[in-house]
Amino acid sequence: MNALERLWRDDQGAVLATEYLFVVTILVIGLIVGLTGLRSAINAELTELGNAILALSQGYTFNGITFSGGSIDGSQAIDTPDLLTPPTSTPPFAPSLIDVPVAN
Repeated sequence: MNALERLWRDDQGAVLATEYLFVVTILVIGLIVGLTGLRSAINAELTELGNAILALSQGYTFNGITFSGGSIDGSQAIDTPDLLTPPTSTPPFAPSLIDVPVAN
């Protein structure tokens, strides 16, 4: 019984444990805020990458050949891709539509 009473009255380390709890709480809150910003930046970069890949021209044109014995017809294939983000009218000095602003 005496040992239980001594353990009940022992408060050494309580302040240190409380300080650790505060430090860990602040670190977790900061980590959540940092990961939210990282998520927005990664989303913007992947959207820019998708727009850049969609902007690659996959069209080709072959005009054909005409020579003394005959001719070969030409052919054409044009690919008009869409953007991942809705297009906006931008002046010529502004970034291209591939660039996506990072939301804060």
